[in-house]
Amino acid sequence: MAKAKLDDIDELTKENIALALWMKEFKARKIPAGVKKRLLSKKNSSEAFGERMQFRIQELLGNPDSYTLSYKKRYKKLLEYCDSLTPMQAYAMNQLLGMDSSRGYQDIPHESDIEFPRDFAPQLGFQVGWHFIVGNCRDTRRREYGILVSFYRYSLLPPWIAQSFGLSDWDNQIFEMQLAVARAGEEHLQTRPFAIAGTTGLLKCSLEPFHYEAGNNRMVSEKEDELFPLRVQAWGVNQGGEEDVEMEVDLNLTSNKEFLLQGNKGCLPCCCSIGTLYYSATNLSLEPGSLLILDGEEIMLNQGQFWFDHQWGNALEPMGNSRCEVVRAAGTLSKPSQSRGWDWFMAQFSGEREMTMYAPHTDKNLDFYWRTDEEPPGTMEVAVKGQYIDPENKVTDMKGTLNIDKWVKSVKSSNPELYLITNTWYPDHWEFRFEDMVPEDIRHFTLTPIVETGQTGYNAGGSQYSEGGVNIRDPDGKFLGKGFAESVYYADSHPNALLLAGIPDTPEMRKLLKPPAPSPLLKLKGFLYMAWPPHQKKIKNILEKCLEQGLPADYLG
Repeated sequence: MAKAKLDDIDELTKENIALALWMKEFKARKIPAGVKKRLLSKKNSSEAFGERMQFRIQELLGNPDSYTLSYKKRYKKLLEYCDSLTPMQAYAMNQLLGMDSSRGYQDIPHESDIEFPRDFAPQLGFQVGWHFIVGNCRDTRRREYGILVSFYRYSLLPPWIAQSFGLSDWDNQIFEMQLAVARAGEEHLQTRPFAIAGTTGLLKCSLEPFHYEAGNNRMVSEKEDELFPLRVQAWGVNQGGEEDVEMEVDLNLTSNKEFLLQGNKGCLPCCCSIGTLYYSATNLSLEPGSLLILDGEEIMLNQGQFWFDHQWGNALEPMGNSRCEVVRAAGTLSKPSQSRGWDWFMAQFSGEREMTMYAPHTDKNLDFYWRTDEEPPGTMEVAVKGQYIDPENKVTDMKGTLNIDKWVKSVKSSNPELYLITNTWYPDHWEFRFEDMVPEDIRHFTLTPIVETGQTGYNAGGSQYSEGGVNIRDPDGKFLGKGFAESVYYADSHPNALLLAGIPDTPEMRKLLKPPAPSPLLKLKGFLYMAWPPHQKKIKNILEKCLEQGLPADYLG
C-alpha cells in the first residue's frame, strides 16, 4: 500500500528525492522509513502546498504594502494555478511574486548581530540563505580543477504563515544544492540541481559541532564551537551531454585566517529590515585525503585553496520592498530600476592575500543583460567595490573599475527538458583596476576562466548563472593567483520559472510579470508624503546609512 502511494508522487519530486539520496532513479524500497512517512503526510501533499500558496497570495492581495506598485492582476492570475502544487511548483511560483513578498520574514537588524557558533547554522526565519564553497585544486597528477558546492535554502512562507499551518521552521524550507566541477582546459560540468521540501524530513542541522545535511549531502565540523576543520560531501549527475556523468566530492578544509565580516561588520546591508548578513572564510586549505570522483574515476586531491561564504537575508529572491514606508514613498518619485543581478569575484593571490569584489547590475548597463544576439556585446564598464585582506588579516575597503571585453554564449544545460537552454551571452574575461588602497602588484589584473566553453549552471528554481574557476594574471601575463568569478541574472529567467511552476508561457503572463507602472494617484500620494520636511530628513538619513553599507542606489530608487 505504501509503495503504491509513493509511486503516486509526481515524477519530478521523486527524481529530486532520489538525487538527494544519491540515487539516479527513485527506488521506494531504498527510501528510509521515516522519510516515507513524511512523504505520505498531509503536510507534504500537493493539495497542502497549493492551499498554503493560495493563502500566501491572498494575504498579499488583501494587505498590499503602502506606496507600492499594484500586483493585483498578477496575483489573481497566479491564483488560477494554485489548486494543487508540487514542492517545485510552489518554489518556482515564489520567484514570480512582487516586491511586497519581502514582508513577514524575520527583520534584518539595524546593526550586524552575527554570533558564533549560532550563525554557523542556517537562519530559517529569513527569506533566503546559503552556505557556499568554491575553490581551485590539483590532483596527484597535477591536473587542475575548479569546484563549487552550495547548500541553498528558501523559506516558502513568512514564518507566521507557516506556523498558522502547523509547519515547523524546517518544514517551511525548500533546499537546493549546486555541485559543479571543471577540469582546466576541458569542460565545465554541473550536476542537475535538485530541490526538496523540508516536509520530507530529509533536512537536518545541529550545532556542537555544526552538522548540516540534505539527504546524503552534508557539511560536518570536526570541533565543537568551531566551523573548521570542515568536511563537505556532495554527489550528483550531469545530464547535459551524450552520456550522464556522475560527480562526487569529499573535501576536507581547514581555515588559515579569521572570518571576514563582509560589508559593514557583517551587514551588506542592514537597511530598513531588509538586506543580508554575511561572513566569509577567505583562505581555506584543502587537506590530504580529499577526493573527487568524476565519471567513475577516483581522483585524489592533494593541493587546493578554497573560499567559504555564509549569507542570509530578505528581499533578494525575488527583489523585495523596503520595510520603511518613507523609502517606499520616496521610490514612487523616481523611475523603478529595471536591472537585477550582480557580478561577484573572489581572488586568492600569492603571499596569503585575498580579495572579494562585487559589482551590482545597473540600469546604465541594461544593454548587456538578456543578450541572445548572434554577435557578442561590446565592452562593458562598471564600478566595482570590494575588500582586500592582507597576510595579517587586516581588511581594507577598495574601489575600482571593471571592464568586461570578452563574452561566451550559454548553449548547454545539465537537463535541457527542465532547464531550457538560454543562448545568453555571459562575461568571459574581466579586467580590474584599483587605486592605491591595495599593493601595487595587484592593482591591475585580469581574470580568465580555466575552461573555454563557458561555466553556466542553473538554480533549481529556474534562474541561470555563470560561475567557475579563473586564473589571475597581470597585464604582462605574469601569473598572480587563482579565484572564482560569478555572474547572476544575465539571462531571462521567466521561461524556466514558468515551466517549473506549471504556468503557460503566454504573452498575457509575460505582460503581467513586467514591473507594473505607477499610477498617477500613487505618484501624487508619494509626492505629498515626501513634501513634509520630517520625511525628507528621515529619507536622507536612511539613504546615507544604506548606501554606506553597500546597497546600490538603483535599489532604493
